[in-house]
Amino acid sequence: MALSTASQNTTKIKPLGNKRLYADQESKLLVVATCVFIFAWYLQLGTRVGILGAIRFEFLLGTFLIICAALRLLNERGASTPLKKPILIFLSVLIFYTAFSYDHAESWATFYERVVKFSMMALFFSAFIRTPWALKMAIGAFLLAMMKLGQEGFVGWLTGSMVWENQGVPRLHGQQGGLYGHPNSFSGMAVGCLPFIYYLFPVVNKIQKLALAGLLVCCVVIIIFTGSRTGYVATGLLVFYFWWEKEGTGKLKLLAIGTLITPIAISLLSPEYIDRFVSIFTLEETEGSSAEARIQILKDAIAVFLSHPWGVGVAAFPDVRMEMFGRSQDTHNLYLELLTNLSIFGVLAFGYLISSIMRTNRQITVRTTNFSELNDKDSHLVIACARAVFAFVLARLFLGLFGMDTYEIYWWFAAGITMSLWRITEGNNKAPHRAQAFPEKRERAVSMSRQKIL
Repeated sequence: MALSTASQNTTKIKPLGNKRLYADQESKLLVVATCVFIFAWYLQLGTRVGILGAIRFEFLLGTFLIICAALRLLNERGASTPLKKPILIFLSVLIFYTAFSYDHAESWATFYERVVKFSMMALFFSAFIRTPWALKMAIGAFLLAMMKLGQEGFVGWLTGSMVWENQGVPRLHGQQGGLYGHPNSFSGMAVGCLPFIYYLFPVVNKIQKLALAGLLVCCVVIIIFTGSRTGYVATGLLVFYFWWEKEGTGKLKLLAIGTLITPIAISLLSPEYIDRFVSIFTLEETEGSSAEARIQILKDAIAVFLSHPWGVGVAAFPDVRMEMFGRSQDTHNLYLELLTNLSIFGVLAFGYLISSIMRTNRQITVRTTNFSELNDKDSHLVIACARAVFAFVLARLFLGLFGMDTYEIYWWFAAGITMSLWRITEGNNKAPHRAQAFPEKRERAVSMSRQKIL
């Protein structure tokens, strides 16, 4: 689904040489190949379509894109993006703690399968997605994959074919063998879609609005019926961020909508899911002892960190925990995973990367609003994507309170889109003194910077 933006009743300023600026930055073949890779990876098409798995389609396509990206970036002249330094620092820390690990086999396997492979997503975005058209295609491919996953979840819930008891509660599961088979992972996927739905909805056309509305329905069903307390907490914090970001009457409108919808939603839910949510605060569970296990993991993680303050190595916590306490379950917490695996150096490197991603997206929003030569439609799309990535990172940080996400693809996905947005706006910026020659554009831009998307 290639995104297109809705028409806006604002003064139009003709872009200065956009086609010329984009001409040497875009290869439609490589853009389409990147989109196919995004779609195939999220759906794990190799496991769904026998012939694609037999020929190792994803591997072959990924290898082709890696070669093309390497050739392009090595021959490229020009300033790097603001994320180059934090990415290299974080990768250096990961390499060090892979080499010096208490569990070399697990560390090397994790580094190759999750760090090296997942970071290719950022590489492909940085190398090939550099124009508004390419951005629409790539985000469209991602959302199309999410729609397919959401549709499977919705149908699985409706028919009951993907719902079975887990911890005493009937919980919706994702496709088994896929990326999101576990209810917590499936819920996290749905939570991660919310920022893109929220920010893109006002700037796309009517047909795409219907598609996003359908995806929203699927996401709500998945978040509720997976019974994931992680998803409940992250969704609540994300909605609070949407509310906090609003200004003036926007806060009141969102509050009124929430006040109206919440009681209706609660009245329609089964008692099992209400009890599941309440157990976040009471720690009383219908079946099992998940809360007690998490508390024990917290205590063990602190003990591991105190005994190994310089870190145990990439993904080596379960092995060290087994050796120390006879228990092997992993941290179930992003921040404890960083601290125990990579020490304070890993925490700082990761924090530097995340803060750079978020700060860069803020800068992209400001400079697109004030000094961009992009046309109105493309400007609105870039701003919406920058805001969505910022909120997406927040959502993943919220989910990280109860999930081990250090070595997941989310950070590389966010970094890749951010680098693409930077390239797009970098090639279409006017200097501030040139902006003064366009008073209508400047007036519209100032108005946009104060406006918050409902």
